[in-house]
Amino acid sequence: MPQSKKDRQARLRTPQPFKMAPNTILAGRRVLLVDDIYTTGRTMRHAATLLLENGAKSVTGLTLAR
Repeated sequence: MPQSKKDRQARLRTPQPFKMAPNTILAGRRVLLVDDIYTTGRTMRHAATLLLENGAKSVTGLTLAR
C-alpha cells in the first residue's frame, strides 16, 4: 500500500524498508538525506538509523516540502 494511503499511525508502524548495498563503506562519513515530502519523518528516521548502525559519523536530513 502506498504511504499516501496510510494514516499517521500506520506510517509510524512501517517496518524498516531499507538495506545496505554490499561493500558500502560509511565509516566516518557524514551523510545528507534528501526527502521530497515530510509527513511523519519515519522514512528519514529509518534511513538514518541504518546509516548510523553501519558506521556513518552523522546523518542530516533535508526535506523539500511539508
